[in-house]
Amino acid sequence: MDSNWMDKPRSRRDALLGIGGVTAGSMLLGACEPPAEKPSGGVERVPADFNDPKQSLDAFIKLTGDLDPKKETPGWFGGMVFGDTRRDRPLRPLFGVQGFGVIRTEEQSDGSFRVFNRELAFYTDPKTGKFIDKWKNAYTGEMCDVKPIHNMTVNAHLIVSEKVGTAIEMDFDGTLMEVPLRLGWDTFGDKVFSNFEVHTAFPNELKPEVWPRESAGKVLRIAEIFQRVASLSDVENRNTTSADYSGTWTRVGPWLPWMRQGQADGSLIFRTFMTKLESVDQIPPDLKAITEERLPDYFQAPPPETWGGKNDSSFSVYVRENDPLPPLEE
Repeated sequence: MDSNWMDKPRSRRDALLGIGGVTAGSMLLGACEPPAEKPSGGVERVPADFNDPKQSLDAFIKLTGDLDPKKETPGWFGGMVFGDTRRDRPLRPLFGVQGFGVIRTEEQSDGSFRVFNRELAFYTDPKTGKFIDKWKNAYTGEMCDVKPIHNMTVNAHLIVSEKVGTAIEMDFDGTLMEVPLRLGWDTFGDKVFSNFEVHTAFPNELKPEVWPRESAGKVLRIAEIFQRVASLSDVENRNTTSADYSGTWTRVGPWLPWMRQGQADGSLIFRTFMTKLESVDQIPPDLKAITEERLPDYFQAPPPETWGGKNDSSFSVYVRENDPLPPLEE
């Protein structure tokens, strides 16, 4: 997948008013053969044509969330975060991560979807799995205050455009961009594999001259890779609005501001498992408890009035909640 997807940033007004219409498009997607036998039990199953952008988008929404705009869908993720500083050394495990998100989707008259998303995660000790508030920097030895991921609003507009097929319109820290939503589908028997990647580069709100200890540079380059596996019969079942999945989330990005790495060479790699939940009651007890204690508003998706506003990220939230640290003395 190309890493240079960005179109030129557009104004928020242009992006929200100039939405492309629904079209069959010519996007190349993995073809999916219809099942040889229909399942028993009276299931109304219609084979999905994943080469058709609209059908592909509908299946993606059903898999990742719920086609019913009244239903909210939580999803759990957890794993390890590694540091990459030198090409002649192996990756180094730095800390664990565990969190969840809650989304709700609303289909629009043109066939596009508004996705309302809220997400949080806490970092953990890589050996004990316990949540941590302090972390000793593995590279500098400095003791750092750990800042959890707590993004109140991470909304996105999923569209089918005449130019690129399926695409995502999203605010990245104040920069509104449209990038191709290159949905990949592969099947193996009744298993369907979904691949979704977003590769972006956008201005960093933490300006290096203002945030010398926390800023990784003027531009943030981030890759988000989501891989899901589900039952093809569940995806093609017309009597349901949601299909279960399990999968992985991989993220490659810069140092987090609270690590106090500045513009030191290297990057972070998040390696996690993820799965869909039926309700927030299924969130692991330790994660649910710390969320109830510290961030109780994160058990629901953002309300409709958040549409069109600025999204949150670990970087923009850090700017809003913290003051710059003074430079290290020479």
